[in-house]
Amino acid sequence: MRPTDSAETITTDALDFKITHCLQVAPRASFATIATVLGVSEQTVARRYRRLRSAGAVRVIGFVDSSPFGRQNWVLRLFCRPDAAVTLGTALARRDDVQWVAVMGGGTEVICVLRPRTLDAQDQLLLRQLPRTVQITGIEAASVLHVFRGATTRDWRIGADFLSPQEEALLSAGSITRTGRVVELTAQDDSLLRALMSDGRASYAELRTAAGGDWTEARVRRRVTELREAGVLSFDVDIDDECFGFGLSAQVLLIVSPSHLQAVGESLGSHPAVRFCGATSGSASITVSASFADSESLYRFVSEDIGRLEGVAQAQVSPIARILKRAGATVQR
Repeated sequence: MRPTDSAETITTDALDFKITHCLQVAPRASFATIATVLGVSEQTVARRYRRLRSAGAVRVIGFVDSSPFGRQNWVLRLFCRPDAAVTLGTALARRDDVQWVAVMGGGTEVICVLRPRTLDAQDQLLLRQLPRTVQITGIEAASVLHVFRGATTRDWRIGADFLSPQEEALLSAGSITRTGRVVELTAQDDSLLRALMSDGRASYAELRTAAGGDWTEARVRRRVTELREAGVLSFDVDIDDECFGFGLSAQVLLIVSPSHLQAVGESLGSHPAVRFCGATSGSASITVSASFADSESLYRFVSEDIGRLEGVAQAQVSPIARILKRAGATVQR
């Protein structure tokens, strides 16, 4: 497969695909469990994952979902001068509440996904900081109303679906599920969450060290469980598509009639090229992010897969020039 521009170039093979697939099923599954499922040694799985992570090809990331607190997630389109796009995108990527940032092909647009933790933080960025940034010539903010496909751990898998139900159950054994419990984030949670945002597979001992103070390993484990059960803390697998043969990413904005919104969203949300598909407010009723092997594949996606869907009145296609942040993790280039 095609190497990246990361600090270390990498070539992926079938085993890398399978390890990544297993991590999508259970991001914190032990290397020993993954090795049992794949029929290889634990050392091989550990070595492969560390190699993938070092190259920026695959990383397990923890992130904070603000929806349990009633906060909306936003897709922001920021129009700017070409010489300011990367600088602006890099500044946004430093924010903990910005999940994804990309510079679009024309170099005059930055798109980011905002997950604000508080209403004040949301207002600070949307109403005060961005409008006062001189490099920005225009802003479009669309709230995410419904997600048809989102986290890679839930409804999209890289490679063939090779796992049996028994193997998936083995990988997921002991996984924490959302129960709807109510929690409030505190200042003491910050160091813990930052550590998980940096490495979603960090051990509880490593997290205890990161949390510092009077945290014990048992307390760290208990708090992580509470946050996951509340749906506040989730895990995703950050994948560099280029390392797996998908050299072209694009955003597609669709105008869809209300009566066809659900059908169109469900259809595109199940497409293998689609990484994100959501119903949004604003000028576009559905926003799609997708990755392809080449421009011909993108063309067929638009002309055939989208073209056959009833209710689609318009599709605006914008190739992505550079992704600066994925799944809450800054991309090192």
